[in-house]
Amino acid sequence: MKYLVPASSAFNMLFVCVAIAIASSAAFLWNKRENAMETTQIRNTEISTPSLASLVYKTELESHPRQSFLQATAVHLGQRPNLEKILSERKEEKVGVYASGPRMMRQEVAAICSSFSADNLHFESISFS
Repeated sequence: MKYLVPASSAFNMLFVCVAIAIASSAAFLWNKRENAMETTQIRNTEISTPSLASLVYKTELESHPRQSFLQATAVHLGQRPNLEKILSERKEEKVGVYASGPRMMRQEVAAICSSFSADNLHFESISFS
C-alpha cells in the first residue's frame, strides 16, 4: 500500500517522537535509580562530629579524588571553629581562603588573612545577597 506524502511524513514524525519518548524515559529512570542508590549510600554512612580540637582541614578534596567526601571533611556543630588557629596552622606557600557567611565572619577571616604573620593566605569573599 502506498501512502500519500503528508501521511508518510506524519507517520515518520510519530515514529521519531515515540523514539525520543522511549529514550528520554529510559534515561530518566536510569538517573532516578542512580540517585536512589547514592541516597541510600549516604544514609548508610555514619557521620561523626569531631571535637573542636580535631577540626583541622588537612588537604583539598580535589587532591585526593579517591577519598570519600566524609573522610576529607570534618563536621563541627554548635559553635564557630577557631578560624585564627586553623588558618595560622597552614604552612603551604600559597593558601586560598574563601569565606561566605555573615558579614562579621567574613571580616574576621579577612583580618586574619591580612595580618603580617599570614603572608601565605590569599582571601576572597563570596556573598550571595
